[in-house]
Amino acid sequence: MAAPGGIRRWRLTNWRLRSKLAVVLLVPALSTLALAGLRLNSQLDDVALFGKVQRELALSAQAASVADALQLERDAAVHFVAGNRSDNGAEQVTRAAKVDVEVGKYRDVAVSTEGIDPAVADAFQKSLQSLDNLSSLRNTMLTTRYPDASVLSAYSQILTAVNQVHRITAGSVSNSSLTPLSSANLALYSAREQMAQQNAILLATAKRGEFAPGQVNALRAAQSRLDAALLDFAGSASQENRQRFQDVVSGGAVDGRNRLVQLALVQQEISQEEDDDQRVTISDAEVLRLGEDTAGLISTVSRDIEGQIVVASNKLIDEGRAGAWRDAALVLVALIVAFGLMAIVARSMVIPLRVLRRTALDVARNRLPEAIQRIRQHRDPELAAEEALFRVPINTTEEVGQVARAFDAVQREAVRLAVEQVALRANVNDMFINLSRRSQALVERQIGVIDRLEQDEQDPDQLASLFELDHLATQMRRNSENLLVLSGTTVNRRVTRPVPVSEVLGAAVSEVEKYARIQIAPGPEIKVQGRVVNDLAHLIAELLDNATAFSKPTTKVTVRATETRRGEIAIRIHDRGVGMQEDDIDEANHKLNEPPEVDVSVAREMGLYVVGQLAKRHEIRVTLSNNDDIEGGVTAQVVLPVSLLHKGISQLPPAPPARSAASSFEDHLSGQVEQTGVGVIAGVPKWTPGQLEPGQSGQFPQVLSSPDEDPHAEHLVERTSTEGLFTATIQGMKPVQPDGVDPIDYSYPPAAERTALPRKPAAKPKVEPVTERLPIYEDVLSRWFQGGDAADAPSNGHTNGNGHAKVAEATEMFPPAAAEPPVQRTASPQLPKREPAEATPPAPARKKSPKADWGVADEGWQTANKVLKSAVDDKTTAGLPKRVPNARLIPGSPAKQGSAPAKQAQTGQGGGQTASVATAVAPPRRRSAERLRQQFATYQRGVQLGRESLDDIESWDSPLFGSTSGDMSAEKEQQ
Repeated sequence: MAAPGGIRRWRLTNWRLRSKLAVVLLVPALSTLALAGLRLNSQLDDVALFGKVQRELALSAQAASVADALQLERDAAVHFVAGNRSDNGAEQVTRAAKVDVEVGKYRDVAVSTEGIDPAVADAFQKSLQSLDNLSSLRNTMLTTRYPDASVLSAYSQILTAVNQVHRITAGSVSNSSLTPLSSANLALYSAREQMAQQNAILLATAKRGEFAPGQVNALRAAQSRLDAALLDFAGSASQENRQRFQDVVSGGAVDGRNRLVQLALVQQEISQEEDDDQRVTISDAEVLRLGEDTAGLISTVSRDIEGQIVVASNKLIDEGRAGAWRDAALVLVALIVAFGLMAIVARSMVIPLRVLRRTALDVARNRLPEAIQRIRQHRDPELAAEEALFRVPINTTEEVGQVARAFDAVQREAVRLAVEQVALRANVNDMFINLSRRSQALVERQIGVIDRLEQDEQDPDQLASLFELDHLATQMRRNSENLLVLSGTTVNRRVTRPVPVSEVLGAAVSEVEKYARIQIAPGPEIKVQGRVVNDLAHLIAELLDNATAFSKPTTKVTVRATETRRGEIAIRIHDRGVGMQEDDIDEANHKLNEPPEVDVSVAREMGLYVVGQLAKRHEIRVTLSNNDDIEGGVTAQVVLPVSLLHKGISQLPPAPPARSAASSFEDHLSGQVEQTGVGVIAGVPKWTPGQLEPGQSGQFPQVLSSPDEDPHAEHLVERTSTEGLFTATIQGMKPVQPDGVDPIDYSYPPAAERTALPRKPAAKPKVEPVTERLPIYEDVLSRWFQGGDAADAPSNGHTNGNGHAKVAEATEMFPPAAAEPPVQRTASPQLPKREPAEATPPAPARKKSPKADWGVADEGWQTANKVLKSAVDDKTTAGLPKRVPNARLIPGSPAKQGSAPAKQAQTGQGGGQTASVATAVAPPRRRSAERLRQQFATYQRGVQLGRESLDDIESWDSPLFGSTSGDMSAEKEQQ
């Protein structure tokens, strides 16, 4: 875009970036004086260094004073000990007092030596520790027979620690003007110490008249170190200081001390050569006088050099401070000029850059996200993209303006990519929806085929396999629904009427692979609005699937629904698994509250994403937390708001306020399903809410087990596997349920009631094969579950004295062969009508007969035995006997007392038995696979209860089974 005509190129705002950089380069030219800042910093460092050196030299000078006083005390101490402590040691005490005064000053100087070199500070601390030993050394010298050589050695060790301060201080000085002075002074300190050691040795020798063992060598070694120190002084000292030393350290005292040293050595050599007792004849007073005078001369030169060091360090400090102030002034002036020019140039660059920055941030943070949101929601994304473009308000032609135009291009490209992303996301969603719909259609067709196979199949093992396959198909359907959730589409299956929470939980359990491990506790019979039933069941199924997958196979997953004070429904899913870290819990809860965008990571955590999306869709709160109990695990809590609940009047009785730890009779049976090795399809229906049969007009599907059942009768029998049906073993039975507590009904419509997807017209299905049920089988089932007095007991849902419903109610799905009056049911389609337990009279006790039998059925058994003993004439080509259907069947179920068929069965004998059997057999009836499954489930319950009761013979007369001890004993003997 061309620049406006009113803008001219000569204006500073239109300069090219190269021209602006040329102006900016003037700043370094003017700021060269700023390099003085480095000089300033260096000079300030030198000032600090010189101050530190000055403090170290002051410490070294005070250490020299301590060494001088300590050397004099050593001479007096050696003289006192060598003279056998003949005097009172007054001289030694006087000199010791002077040493204490100097040591006190030495400690005071240390207070002002903060910031000195660490090596100097360490040497200073060690010297103080050595000086602390003076008191014990003095006491030992005065009170014991400590020899003079040991006294000399002890004092020399203390002096060595003090002189170490001089050496470290001289080594820390690195200035060219201070280093020669410090080195020369260090050489004088060493020379004085060696001279003082010679004086102490000569004093002891003069007092004793001979050298102690080893002192001759010590004297000569000290002389050698003295000569070396003087050479070091001559090499490091200036010409003036060397001349000063020669002028001061000379004269009679120096010559006399040297003469005494040579005389003592000569006399010792003569004594050793002639091997006589000639003694060393030198005066101790003369040694003391000449030695101290010579040491004083050396100290005079040393103090002069110390003064020179102090003067030089002060001069360096003053020069450093003056140079720092000068350089600071120059730097300040240079900075003022540089900042002035920089401000002018920077202003022309900063203002457009600020506009560009502000606009870019506004576009990135506000305008572009809003534009993308409008593009996603607009019917015409391209039109919305054109309206979302915003031009950066910079009209210059220089580099900043060009950057603004480039940003406009980037913005247009970002909007274009957003449009493409929206289109791509829509295509991906459509692909997900298409794949999911097709997969759902195939799964529904598969479920329909499985249902037809179940209806035609009569083999229990094959039925168990079909049930398992049906359950896996249900899980495949849930996986397809997950894809729909990923694409943001709702499930087509809808429920128009409210559904109780317990049924929603049961539907969720039926979609979990390891549903046999799930236990549902009784909860409030509050209904959920139909629009949320499918999504809620899907959500809970995902949580249950996760709970069973991440917990031990031997543990249970408990589900409990409660009503909160606010009227909400809280569903808690508790597992006993490995648990989660707190950080993982927080991250998972965050994803549940704010589901992330669909990406590759969502595929790895599809369940978490699906739960979050479903919860967000209906404003359901889902949280995860670790269990604080001993067993551990994770608790998932699902809170349904009041807006999702149906507060209408329920036909179900209210749930009890609390439930004891002992579960109900149904809980006991469901717990035994897993213990007896039942397959993965045990005890859970295949139905999910929302599946309506044609003609129901959106009504909630009713539970119909077979076409000949009462549509208003309650579906009490859970679907269970046929695996282990006749070999089940009950390991223990939980306590019975209290009076007045109704067991929860987890039954759901069978798979046969699912609504199949629209299909092409097919041929008329074949007529279902007729399955014959033997009358004796009906009688066995009836007598097994009802007991001897079942005919007299009411079947209206009354409970016995222990609070249990009559077990005979469970056999209502097995009508006997003979015509019996239909069982009376209540009008409620959910649960049987219950009356107070007191209204049920106790069952009369049965009288034990001498010989246990089954009544008129024994005649049928006798007939069957005779038929079995008869020979078989017809054989197959393979030589096997040819079987004739129904030729060796046990006769039918005996009729009730007083009925006509029963009387005929009792009067028939011999050849008339066959006719009696023929009249007793009921006509064949049609049975569906679902009804057969229910019969097997009920029969398995009876087998389990009967086997458990065998452990305790006395329990046969319990009210739970009624008065059936006589019948059971007779049956056992008959078998």
